[in-house]
Amino acid sequence: SKREEVTYATFSRLQADINCMNDSIKYSSWKYLLNIASSELPLKTNSELVKILSIYQGHNDIEGVREKRNMERTDYVWQTLNKTGDRHGFYLKNTGIKKQPPSDNLLIFKGSAYGAFSRAFVEFVLTNEVAKRLLEWSRDTYSPDEHYWATLNYNPHLNTPGGYKAKTDPAIWTGRYANWGESRCYGQIIRGVCVFGSLDLPSLLNRHELIANKFYLHTDPIAYQCLEELIFNRSKLDLPLNDATFYRRMPFLLPS
Repeated sequence: SKREEVTYATFSRLQADINCMNDSIKYSSWKYLLNIASSELPLKTNSELVKILSIYQGHNDIEGVREKRNMERTDYVWQTLNKTGDRHGFYLKNTGIKKQPPSDNLLIFKGSAYGAFSRAFVEFVLTNEVAKRLLEWSRDTYSPDEHYWATLNYNPHLNTPGGYKAKTDPAIWTGRYANWGESRCYGQIIRGVCVFGSLDLPSLLNRHELIANKFYLHTDPIAYQCLEELIFNRSKLDLPLNDATFYRRMPFLLPS
């Protein structure tokens, strides 16, 4: 695999995922790719994930909104600078130079760096010329991993495999759960997001999302270890999928 020196919010973060996709597409035994951060843990067993993704029938589960995106991130050229001279000193600076809009009549969508990507979508990302042009255009934007997947998925004229065809933004997505202050955090708030503690586990177990963000082993090892143990024990039981009806009603499965 091609290694990538990743700097927060820069193109390198997105390129690292593209590199992994290039590696993964060589193998024929998978139908969905889920990219996961080191601070995340699954809320479902592998068997449950397979059952849920089977319900999705090749549709992507990618967050995407039009109205809440930060225009500054994609409307201006961002430059990577280094304030210390070593690999820890890289940061992004807004140059104040306006970017030309992307080609191909694309509307930029804000989304998440993470999602559930169908195999056909991954092939599209790696081979489609529009996807390649958008990738190149994104090189000097801020945190391009938070608009690249969403933009490809939510522009219906691209006919993206597994893409979203409805005219309204989806109300829900199940790729991730993160608590940005909408409910009580029993762990710690770090940079605006809840790092879950052990007392958060009861509510997490009732979530429909596939993966939870964030857990830090050094912050609350009990939360981390208990969730790991729970998922391990549940995988041994191989129980029927709870609330399959919820997943069948996902917005991307409804008629457009």
